[in-house]
Amino acid sequence: MVLTRLILGNSLPEITATHWSESRYPDGFTMTSVFFTASVTVTLLGAVLGQAALGLRRKPVALLGLLFVGSLAAWTMFGVFLSSAVPTALAGDPTQAVSGGWIFAAMLTPLIGLAPLWICGVFQQNSKYSRDKRKARIAAAQGHTPVQKPALTTAEMNQDFNETMSGPWLIWVVAAVIIGAGVFALSSSDTGSGATDWITLIIGFAMIVVVTPVVLGLAKIRVTVRNDKLRVSSAIFGFPLKTIDISEIATVTSEEIIPMEWGGWGWRFFPGGSAVVMRQFEGLAVELKDQRRFAVTIGDSQRAATKLNALMKRGA
Repeated sequence: MVLTRLILGNSLPEITATHWSESRYPDGFTMTSVFFTASVTVTLLGAVLGQAALGLRRKPVALLGLLFVGSLAAWTMFGVFLSSAVPTALAGDPTQAVSGGWIFAAMLTPLIGLAPLWICGVFQQNSKYSRDKRKARIAAAQGHTPVQKPALTTAEMNQDFNETMSGPWLIWVVAAVIIGAGVFALSSSDTGSGATDWITLIIGFAMIVVVTPVVLGLAKIRVTVRNDKLRVSSAIFGFPLKTIDISEIATVTSEEIIPMEWGGWGWRFFPGGSAVVMRQFEGLAVELKDQRRFAVTIGDSQRAATKLNALMKRGA
């Protein structure tokens, strides 16, 4: 927020447009010094609250709640400041400021407030649960003779594993909403009216051409084991999500993939690994030699795990 204020510099007048109704132009204004001070104060309070929550390690519910409230308050306030100060600075005259595409900044920045939950909350708790469950399975296995899985035939070894899996219908709904927002942004922009509308045009174009394909790309995934590589990609657009060489794998098992043990649903990243989780379903759980972890939900995962283990044994 401070960096944004420094970049705007003298282009930001003494009064900032802070409210827009149905009209194209603002109907609410605040002294810039007061608006900036209030924004920084709320942001700092949110940051302090979120940081303080990390001390409640023995109370995970309170930790998650305070962390969520603090980070959401901080990033929401930044979004409000960004979507008000930038249009005002671009217009020069606060009465002529047009929010335009900057309203999307106010809508999208609070989503960044969810990131600390991924890193410090749900994943940390469920990662411990997952490790404990894995240790319990190993301990249980040591108490009896494990069932020997049948070895793959030569034909099966030479046959590539190739399976697809579709995601939930919600992904299609999200993609439709993004396309609608992009079309609205394009239709409401007027490139002859100034820089703000050019920004609206660019945002609308990016939402349709960049964001929508990424979201739709996760609506259906493909998992292949081919040429000594495990590859997860979009079955619709073909872009890769994860590629792992057999030589990088320490262990691979077929097990039920529980979303909350892997950071949630979708294409997830967290400290120590990543996952592509479509829903609670069977899949591959991979532990790499560098201690990172990866999981992907896919049908017939037992065959994939058997093939990967056979390839690992052959390459050892």
